[in-house]
Amino acid sequence: MTLQQQAYGLINQLSDESVYALIQVMMRMLPHEHDDVKTEEDRPGPVSSKMKAYLRMQELRKETAKYEISEEQRAAALDEKYGTFG
Repeated sequence: MTLQQQAYGLINQLSDESVYALIQVMMRMLPHEHDDVKTEEDRPGPVSSKMKAYLRMQELRKETAKYEISEEQRAAALDEKYGTFG
């Protein structure tokens, strides 16, 4: 039995939700040009509420990543708002 046949047998035993999660992990390993599976609309079958929450969290994580600030900026903002102690 080849490695591909073994992988197919294992994947075939997974639920659709687990296969979707596996695909997401695999997509992260590939170059970004293969970013095909992005939203729950692309996913076949019903989506559990937990999976919807997870997908929403991932979308928010991508959106907020562009607003990250440096430690120096964070320290300056905290100092400005709360002052210094000591």
